[in-house]
Amino acid sequence: MKALTCAIVVVAALLTADTAVACVCSDIPLRARLDQADAAIVGRVVAERMGEVKGEPVRLLTVEVDQHIKGHLGNTIVVRSPSGSDCDLLAPMNKPVGLLLTRSPDGTWLGTICSVVAPGPLIAEGGEPRGGVIKVAVGLVILALVLLWALRRLRKGTRPDLPGAPRP
Repeated sequence: MKALTCAIVVVAALLTADTAVACVCSDIPLRARLDQADAAIVGRVVAERMGEVKGEPVRLLTVEVDQHIKGHLGNTIVVRSPSGSDCDLLAPMNKPVGLLLTRSPDGTWLGTICSVVAPGPLIAEGGEPRGGVIKVAVGLVILALVLLWALRRLRKGTRPDLPGAPRP
C-alpha cells in the first residue's frame, strides 16, 4: 500500500510540475556558427536595463563595439536577450566578449548565452587576411622590373658570357 501511495505522489508531482527548459547550445564549429550569424562583434557591455516585449521580460544590453568581425554595425548597439530564462545573455561588464548576433524582424539585435564566444578565436576565425593588396602590388612591381630589365637587355642585344656556352 505504501508503494502505491508513493507512486501516485510521484506521478502527481510530475503531471503538475512546470516543464523544465534548459538552454541547449548547438555543438557546431565556430566557423559554421559565424556563417549562420547575421553579425559578429567583439565588444564590451557598458550598460544593462530591463525591458518588455509582448509582455515578456527582456534584458537590454548596451554594447560598445571594439571590432567588427561580420557585418557593419554602429559603434554602440543594443542587444536584446530573454530575461529570467536559462538562455539569458550574461556577459561581464566592461570586459571584452565575442558575440554572434541574430537580427530580429523588427531590426533589433538578439543574443543568448549561446551567442557568447571567446574574443580571440572569433577574431582569428573571422578576421580577413591582411596585406593581400600589398602583396599583389609588390608582386606586380617586381614583375614589371624583371620585364623592363629583360626588354632592355633584348634591345641592347647583349648576352651574358657564360663559360662553356656556345658563341653566337
